[in-house]
Amino acid sequence: IVDGWLQTGDVVEHLDNGEITIVDRKKSIIITSGGKNITPSEIENALKDSIYIAEAIVVGEGRNFLGALVQIDYDTVGKWAQAEGMAYTTFGHLAGLDPVKELIAKEVARVNDTFARVENIRKFVLLKKELDHDDGEMTATQKVRRNVIETKFETEMSEIYG
Repeated sequence: IVDGWLQTGDVVEHLDNGEITIVDRKKSIIITSGGKNITPSEIENALKDSIYIAEAIVVGEGRNFLGALVQIDYDTVGKWAQAEGMAYTTFGHLAGLDPVKELIAKEVARVNDTFARVENIRKFVLLKKELDHDDGEMTATQKVRRNVIETKFETEMSEIYG
């Protein structure tokens, strides 16, 4: 306890009514190359509000813009693709279709409109597989393991940042 506060590792926001709300984990904060502190969970949750997005991981630590690794919602995007007359065989095949990338780009643009420019996702990559607890990418409670993701998806990270 420091100055009467329990140090939990959470970032909080003080509300006008005197309450506090947890915004993100302190260790999850992204600091861009320009020194801006970004709380990725707010952006990720806004992306996951889309029926087409199952998971989103905002990246950009030490970079000059934010990117995202996006996992499509296989069932919803699959139904959309079928309705559009697109054939696909696997999760990876579906995620690799250009119209699917365009669909997700519209969702990303919609979310970007609700955030400050510095918090906008400038580039994203669709994951070719579903994140999995058995592969160490998620915890038992289905939370993304950030530290694992950025190293495991190095190829996708280089698609975003070159």
